[in-house]
Amino acid sequence: MNNILKNENNNPYHSDNIDHLKKLFKEKNNILFLCHHNADPDAIGGALGLKYLANSFNKNKNPNIIISTNSVSKLTRNILLELNESVEIVNYPKLLDIVCFVDTASLNQVMIDENKLLDKNIILIDHHKKTDLVNICDLVIVDENSTSVCEIVANIFKKINIYPPKNIRTALLCGIVYDTKHLKLATEGTFNIISWLIKDISFQKILYLLTQESDESKKLAHLKACSRMELHTIKQGNQKYIVALSNSSSNEASCAKTMVSIGADIAFVVAVRKKDKEIRVSARCRKQLSKQVHLGGLMEKIAKKLNGRGGGHAEAAGLNANFEKGAPKDETIKKVLNLCLNSFEKELIKK
Repeated sequence: MNNILKNENNNPYHSDNIDHLKKLFKEKNNILFLCHHNADPDAIGGALGLKYLANSFNKNKNPNIIISTNSVSKLTRNILLELNESVEIVNYPKLLDIVCFVDTASLNQVMIDENKLLDKNIILIDHHKKTDLVNICDLVIVDENSTSVCEIVANIFKKINIYPPKNIRTALLCGIVYDTKHLKLATEGTFNIISWLIKDISFQKILYLLTQESDESKKLAHLKACSRMELHTIKQGNQKYIVALSNSSSNEASCAKTMVSIGADIAFVVAVRKKDKEIRVSARCRKQLSKQVHLGGLMEKIAKKLNGRGGGHAEAAGLNANFEKGAPKDETIKKVLNLCLNSFEKELIKK
């Protein structure tokens, strides 16, 4: 990390933060916007908006401004195609003068050489619960009350008094609608920013871009995960919570989401990837339960016990940890799921 002073304002949209962002975009020629793996419409929409801003402020003749991720979701790929936009998809991207993490709560969500971050200007723009990642950043613009990173980026546009072009506004709207679960989680601020962005854009077009049939592999993953599901009941006073535990070789996030949709109060799904030497856990819970236990905070604590990294939202979170070579897969899955169950129960008892 370099010697640029961090701004400690609690207001993410404080003029000092915005001026600092503009200064970095103006002065640096090489800028990398880095999104989490399997980047969703919110991550890519936010990155597209920030790339447009960086290009607007950069005074160099040939700026090198790149959006990178190691994978994008099928839905995101379709949106990029519709908007005629592209992103770099690569493991271990070349880290440029500025590395801006977008919609990324912790380093476990990206594939980079962390040692090469030491001499970079690091920016974090996010809406998840803060993790240790903030400690290495020069500029932090995190609004945990925002429903999406696209909402944050749109508010930055408003603060700077720049009205983005139609394709960028479309990308931002897709991200907002996606991360609010088609506006189910929208706030008054969300609707205000949508009304500002939507000029000359059909909302039906946004819904169309966010609609897709689940492919066969995802359907099979959901069915297999549900068939392996273990159910536990945890009591808190007069309240009982149904905990679902399972494992899947892929689509662990949507598997956990499915389990909550069919009746679980909270679900933990483990995926062990021997080839990548990686353990992933996705967790989802109902809104009412999230008021008792913040999943992002819980997954961060569990990750540390596994020497990994985790974080996320109140209702949706995850973690990544290393899978020990030679360790039995089934035993590892059982161990991790038991840790999740016991950690959740302990967290609940504290309340």
